Order: sequence, then structure tokens, then C-alpha cells
Amino acid sequence: MIPSLLLAFAVAAVSESAPQAPDRTEAYYHFSLAQQARLAGDGDTALAEYRRSQKLDPRSGAIRAEVARLLRETGRLEEALSEAREAIALEPDNAEAHRVLAQLYQTKGAGPDGEQALRQAAAEYAEVVRLQPADGVSLRLLANLYVQLQQHADAAGALEQYLRLDPGYLDGFLELGALYLAMGDSERAASTFKKAVELQPSARAHQSLGDIYAQAQQADQAVLSYRKALEIEPDNLPIRLKLGEILLEARRFGEALAEADAVLASDQRNGFALDLKGRTLRELLSFDAASAVAERLLAADAFDLKAAYLKVTIAEKRRDYLAAAAELERVLARNRTGEDLARTGDTDRGFLVHLGFAYQQLGRYRDAAQAFERAKAVAGEPGATLLGYHVDALILAKDWDAALAQVRAARERFPPNLELATQEATILRSRGDLAGALAIVDDLQRKAPGDVKVLLQVAEFHQRARRYTDAETSLRKARELEPRSLRTLFQLGAVLERQKRQDEAEVVFREALALEPTSAPVLNYLGYMNVDRGVRVEDAMMLIEKALALDPGNGAYLDSLGWAQYQLGRIEEAEANLRKAVEQQGSNAVVLDHLGDILKRRGQAREAIEFWHRALAGEDDGDELDRKLVESKIREAQSALDAK
Repeated sequence: MIPSLLLAFAVAAVSESAPQAPDRTEAYYHFSLAQQARLAGDGDTALAEYRRSQKLDPRSGAIRAEVARLLRETGRLEEALSEAREAIALEPDNAEAHRVLAQLYQTKGAGPDGEQALRQAAAEYAEVVRLQPADGVSLRLLANLYVQLQQHADAAGALEQYLRLDPGYLDGFLELGALYLAMGDSERAASTFKKAVELQPSARAHQSLGDIYAQAQQADQAVLSYRKALEIEPDNLPIRLKLGEILLEARRFGEALAEADAVLASDQRNGFALDLKGRTLRELLSFDAASAVAERLLAADAFDLKAAYLKVTIAEKRRDYLAAAAELERVLARNRTGEDLARTGDTDRGFLVHLGFAYQQLGRYRDAAQAFERAKAVAGEPGATLLGYHVDALILAKDWDAALAQVRAARERFPPNLELATQEATILRSRGDLAGALAIVDDLQRKAPGDVKVLLQVAEFHQRARRYTDAETSLRKARELEPRSLRTLFQLGAVLERQKRQDEAEVVFREALALEPTSAPVLNYLGYMNVDRGVRVEDAMMLIEKALALDPGNGAYLDSLGWAQYQLGRIEEAEANLRKAVEQQGSNAVVLDHLGDILKRRGQAREAIEFWHRALAGEDDGDELDRKLVESKIREAQSALDAK
């Protein structure tokens, strides 16, 4: 008995120290049975056979990978993960194990640790592609994962590799072009979309190419691409709307209107098409028709914010600031229940900014300041531009203390901002602190002596302070640096005119018009300057009429036109235009003075005296009104009345 026990222990010891070699033949047999059962849909038998195979060859990564795949298919994900990881530990270059693990991580991507799981899935698919570079399915899945992870460059790389395998895959080129676009590489995006068009001239390919051209502001090319897309799919309303939008941006208003109407012919309630039509009619100055579109949208939904904005901008375009303010106040008083608070804040901020400007046009400067203050309080931290709007309103309201406090607080947040610095200098000058104002201006010039933006801001300060020689010096420096700057030329012409150097000013204004023949401000300024000095008045009036054609209803331009007509003896027309100008700019001293002169010429002395008095009490920030002359006209007219 003793020898037998010793033999048993010896055998056991040998078994523990030297495992028996795997029986791969038997393992393969059971593996084959497992595969057959799996294909037959018998998961339980398949798993049992895989386990037998696994037991016979425990270090086979391939068997564990198949076990993991079956476990994943039957929903046993944690067991599958364990098996897949063990398979990779046994065989790091087993592509199937990496593929199964990638699929498992993708499934986990929908859970709470989604992003991390998706990153792990991408890493596993990258391993599959490394091991099997021609695996197109894994390349596509990898590209999609990179897109989800916002790794656009990696996604583009995977798609490029895929397209080398399948150069006829249209969607691949479209997706690759979209990725290049997301990366900001418009040139490669356009090239890729062109390949898609060459491969198959589909509506989608032409549309994608049109989108590229639209983003690059190449309107003609965008229009051509969208039209080619519509040749293939004439009933594609989204493409037709895109075409309408690019036509509107290109100021091809008739064509834009035709596209909007074409959409409405198919879908008369299409809100996007109605909005496009309304905006196009607004730009065509067909205000009544544009307003009818806005009201149609609002009739369907009284608080359609896009439609409300359309109504506001139509009122602004026709300079009906009372109507604009009324609509803005209505919308801002709405019930916000159910709205997305983040988007609501941004929307309300935009409406409040428009309300502030409407109040400014109405001369309600304190109300304007309050509107901008409210805008600052919504939708997160306000930017420098909005802070500047608020300061400007306070300056107009002549609330110097509040304006100074606000601009200094704004400059602490945005130290480099030129506009805010100039505003502080303007406020200090208005408060009598010229030395403090000049210190700010000099500091700006010292820090950036060759910066055109700085020079223009400095010139604007000097111009407002009536320091015209200093303004001219800054503007001439700016002109040397940027000789084709319309803003520089306009400011320089104005400064020369204020110095009574009208002939020099005219040369500069003519140069500005050569750069931009449709600049309404330049047309009006040159026209009015020549009318006021009695030089080529009929030609000057033509310039003013061009300005009005570009910006109908502009009170300043109507004043210029009326004054030209007065100089030419067309008194009735002059009165009609000056009365319209007063409706727009009823507090402007010069406009009121002009209407007084016209009324006096028409024999309406009492009303003329009334307007002259209003002129003396009106706004004259540029010191354009000859106050002594107006007072003299009042005395003479009153004496004539008293003598009757």
C-alpha cells in the first residue's frame, strides 16, 4: 500500500509542476461544433462547446474572442468584457478580440461613462485597423466614433484611408468634405465635394459644394451649385430656401423673392419661406407688403420671435421707431413659460439692444440707457460692445457721472478696448477735464502709433472736441497707412469741411465715392456741403437723391434734399421734405431752422418763429446752428408781425 500512495503523490506533483499540453485537435473539434450551433441560433449549445474548446486549449486568444462575441450577442456584457480583455492579454495582435472589445465599449457608450467608453472603443478599432488595414467596416466605424468625439482630424484620416480602399463611395466624400469644413479647411472641403460631384452629380453633392461657396462668401458659385442641385431635385425645398438666402445676401432681391414664392407655392405655410419673403420685401423697401408677411406669421403665432424680429426690423428700416419700440415692448412682456432659458436670455438681450436704439432715435436717452442696462443683466456676462452702448446712451442723456462710472468699470474688464477708452476721454472732456481726456488719448497714441484703429479713435475724439487740426493730423496718418479706407476718407472730408476748407473736402469725398459709389453718407455729405455753399446745387441735389434712394426716409437726407429744393426755389417740395425730416429728427436744431426759413419764405411767419425757437432749444452737438443769426431772424419776423 505504501508504494502505491507514493506513486499517486508523485503523479500529482508532476501534474501540478508540468501541465498537460493542450489538445488542440480536440479543442478545434469542439470549436467547430460551437460555431455550427451559433450559426443555427443555439446559443446555449454554442457556449457549452466553446467552453469545452477553451478548457482543452486555455491559452487560445482566438477561442476567448469567440466566447466574448457570443456573450455580447446574448447580452452578458460584463462577462464578455472580461473574456475579450483576457483574449487580448493572451494574444495582443488578435484583431477579432480587439473588434469585440470595441463593440462592447460602443455599447457602454450610451451609459453614464459614455465619452470615456467611446474613446476606448475608438482605441480598439484603431488596433483592428492597424492589424487589418483593409478592414473597411472598422475604418468607417472608427471614423464615426471620431466624429462623435469631435476629433475631426482623426475622423478625416480614417475616411481618407477608407476612400483609398473604396474610391467610388460617394457618401464617404461628402462626409470627408463636411469634416474638412468643420476643421476650417474650406479649400480641401471644396476639392472633396468637387470629387463627389464628378463621381456622381447628386443634389446632395451640389448642395454641399454650394454650402462651401456660401460660407466662403462666393455667392455666384454658391448660386450655381444650388441651382444644379435643384435641376436634379426640383422639389427639394430646403435647397431652394438656401438658394433664396444666398440670393438675398447677394442683394439679388428679385431672384430671392422668386425662390421664396416657389417654396410657398408648394407649402403656403412654410415659415422659413415667409420669413425669407418678408426680409426680401423689406430690402426692396416694399414695407407694406413686408409688414403683411410679418403679420401673417404673427397671426399664426403671436409670439413667433422670428416673426416679431422681422416686424421690428421692417419698422426700423422705414424709420418708424415708435412702431419698433411698441413691438419690442410687447415681445419683452411675453410669458416665457416653456421656453429654453438659455436661448431666451440671448433672444431677450437682442431685443433689448434694439429697444435701446429705438429709444435713442426717439430722443428718449434715459429709457435707452435703461434698456441697455436690462440687456446687460440677461444671458451671462455682457461684452465690451454692449457696455459701450450703455455708456453712449448715458452720454446722450448727459448723465456724466453715471457714464464715467460705467465706462471705468467696463475698461477694468476690457482694458485694451479702444472705443471704451475714447468714450472715457469724451466724458472727461464734457465734464471739463480736458487734461484727463488728453492723457487717455496720448496714451493710446503712444502705445500704438501705427495702428489705424487707434488713429481713427483719436481723430474721432478730437473731432468731437472740435480740435479739428489734431483730428486732421491723425486722419492723414491713418490715410498714409490705409489709403483706401472709406471711413478714414469720410472723416477726413468732414474735418476739412468743418475747417471751411470745402474745396479740399470735396476732393476727399470724391475719392471716397470712387471707392464706394453707393455710400449714402458720403453722397449726402458732399451734396449738402455744396448746397449749403451754393455750389453746383442741381448736381448736389442729384447726389442727395441717390443717398435717399439707398436709404429712404432718412431724416438727415430729407433735410438735405429740402434745403437743396429751397435753394432752387422749389418751395412747396422743400416744405414737404422738411416736414418729413422734422418727423424723423424733430430735435435737430439745423433741421428745425431750415423749416423755419422755408415757412418764412412761404409767408407763414408765425409758424416760422415757432420753429426757430425750437431750433434754439434743440440739439446741436456739432455747433452747426448760427444762433445769433436765428435770434436775428426771430426779431425781424416778430417786428414785421407787430407792425401789421
